[in-house]
Amino acid sequence: MYILSGWKDIVKNRNILILTATMQKGGAERVISLILKEYSKNKNINIHFIQMEAGLDYKLVKGIQPIVLSENKKSGIQKLVELPFIAYKIHKYIKEKNIDVVMSFLYRPNYINILAKLFGSSHKTIINIRSTTSRYLKEGVLGKVNLFLIRNLFNKADLIVSNSQGVDEDLKSLMNITTNTKVIHNPIDIEYINSKKEVCEDVKFDFKEDKKYIISVGRLIPLKRNSDLLNAFYELQKDDKSIELIFLGEGVLKDDLINYCKKLNIDKKVYFLGNVSNPFYYLNNSNLFVMNSQIEGFPNVLVEAIACGLPVISSDCKSGPEEILKNEKYGYLYPVGDIDKLIEKMKLVLYGNIDKKRIKLNSLNIIKNFEIKKIIKEFKDIL
Repeated sequence: MYILSGWKDIVKNRNILILTATMQKGGAERVISLILKEYSKNKNINIHFIQMEAGLDYKLVKGIQPIVLSENKKSGIQKLVELPFIAYKIHKYIKEKNIDVVMSFLYRPNYINILAKLFGSSHKTIINIRSTTSRYLKEGVLGKVNLFLIRNLFNKADLIVSNSQGVDEDLKSLMNITTNTKVIHNPIDIEYINSKKEVCEDVKFDFKEDKKYIISVGRLIPLKRNSDLLNAFYELQKDDKSIELIFLGEGVLKDDLINYCKKLNIDKKVYFLGNVSNPFYYLNNSNLFVMNSQIEGFPNVLVEAIACGLPVISSDCKSGPEEILKNEKYGYLYPVGDIDKLIEKMKLVLYGNIDKKRIKLNSLNIIKNFEIKKIIKEFKDIL
């Protein structure tokens, strides 16, 4: 059995519980799938995996079967009201299975992880935050409730792991953190990406040689500002009939965005392909990746696009893009919501005299920082 360097010193037969909300498409969920895959390679770790709600869009390794606590969708208020009841269930499971470490991802599972310990469990509590906490300042009553829980619970964790320096600093700007903290970036599996780049496993799409393809990957929701890209594309396509636009992902705004394309009369040039299991095929066959988010934690897809050798443009939102692109050394940034600047950057990539070979060489340097073996070793070190 292959064991990562340094793993032999892990205490034998440790019981690790991974706790998350769901495993539907998302950055945190992709990271969890990679962590489960790598943890399963170590014979000294017994993995337990609990999802709070149904939904499994990522293939799990053989032998890992999630325990799903609920099959029903719930409102934000319901989710908060049931926190202590779920925490007590988790507390009982931890005692019954002699769990040594609970590693939770996202805010609600983090609350439950800590509450379970307050009920009397003796496990090591590791919570992972994947987006800027300050977003709750603008989310009304539910935002205030979340901030109350964060300020009163997070310091009771044994370790807070952020997926970017910006996420870590954002949390510390809102409260006095007295417990241990650490930044561990999201991992990417380079070997897996390379094995999938030439394989179409989903919607067949005819990439034409006489076309240039701009691609966006992510949920179709307000925070992703998908319409910014449509507005920029609308202006560019007036003078360039060879460009087309691809969206991968689903979300509540899909129908609105499709109708907006019809209104702009660009619906024959814009393709909404939905969720796909292998986005790397589409990334590999495109000419430019664009991300327009209002806010991010650590955008996996930005690194994955770079790993596919694509030139990338991202909004300079809190908190991951600038941290990844290193002041435009590895890609281009524009102010959130500034369509004119976005168009300027897109023109630079599509029509400017940029060195595409240099971009691909640079990508090899930056992705080494996020390679899965390096990142998983960091996750091992905190157990």
